[in-house]
Amino acid sequence: MSKQIKTMDQLKDSKLLYDKKVPPFGYMILITVTLLLVAVIIWSIKTPKIYIIKSSGVVQSMNKNYAMSPYTGEIVTINIKEGMNVEEGDVLFEIKSGDLDLQGEQLEGQKQIYETQIAQYQKLVKSIKDDTNYFNQSNTEDSLYYSQYEAYKSQVDQNTMDASVYKASGYSDEQIENELIKNQNKITEVYYSAIKSAEDSILQSQTQLDSIRAQLDAIGTGQEQYSVKANTSGKVHMMAEYKTGMVVQATQALASISSENDKYVIQANVSADDAARIKVGDMTDVAVLGLTQSVYGTISGKVTEIDSDVSTSESSDSSSPSAYFKIMIEPDYTYLVSKAGDKINLSNGLMVEARIQYDKVTYFNYVLEGLGVLTR
Repeated sequence: MSKQIKTMDQLKDSKLLYDKKVPPFGYMILITVTLLLVAVIIWSIKTPKIYIIKSSGVVQSMNKNYAMSPYTGEIVTINIKEGMNVEEGDVLFEIKSGDLDLQGEQLEGQKQIYETQIAQYQKLVKSIKDDTNYFNQSNTEDSLYYSQYEAYKSQVDQNTMDASVYKASGYSDEQIENELIKNQNKITEVYYSAIKSAEDSILQSQTQLDSIRAQLDAIGTGQEQYSVKANTSGKVHMMAEYKTGMVVQATQALASISSENDKYVIQANVSADDAARIKVGDMTDVAVLGLTQSVYGTISGKVTEIDSDVSTSESSDSSSPSAYFKIMIEPDYTYLVSKAGDKINLSNGLMVEARIQYDKVTYFNYVLEGLGVLTR
């Protein structure tokens, strides 16, 4: 390369900067930025981004029992109060039944029906055994059983063999004998099947009749007052504010009883769209509404049950019903402890917010998905 002589004006700033040495702090900045980038990449690879579904729920006892009224009647005595602890067998309510006469009339009518059924089926068995239809087709009480006997006879006739037909077809005597045996076996099977069906109906009607007689005996004793007793030990929750003189319906739940040592679950509702993303075993965080999360924290748990079908409920502010799936969440523990050491136990009816973790991805892959480089 030949040497060239340039004036000062021909020298450019870029050349001066290019030839100039980088100061030491410049290398420090480059190294620091590089280390930060590496740290961010490592953090993004190791740290997951968790996708959650938020759902409102309520705390429920797993083995809650209900005290129910066995009859429709008037409350004459109330022996419990809200939150009261009771023992198994304690009398909670005294119910006075005011419609025993009506119940007795209804049971008497049912008793006559089953007694008639038993007599008719016994006549049907006798008709089959005697090969005679003892029923009158024009009688409304006999018409059903008349038809059953005729249906039995039709099956017998269908399986009755005419030996002359087989003989005309060229069957040998031995073959005809075999066919006669087969047909006779079929007729015997139809015979015993018809008798068994009628006798089974007799047994079913007799069972119902025995139950009705037992109820009539209970009514016949003149007992007009019934005790609603606790079927387990625990704390009582009144289903309504009951007063003496109020009338309750048969099988109406009057109170629920739950043990303080019972296990609790969270019943939450999720939308039909969100339910498709949830599965049994998904981890959850549960926050109790009314308690500051920064002070009390949350309770961890997992999804243990998902309804197999959708439920619907009418909404007061919408003409169309809302659809949802009920899920059960089992908490890992049933209490919260504040930073000050105050302990709050879960109890029936507490409202909570369940945050269900249905998916997670590292932040590194999350960025790649956002750039369209990675798909899942």
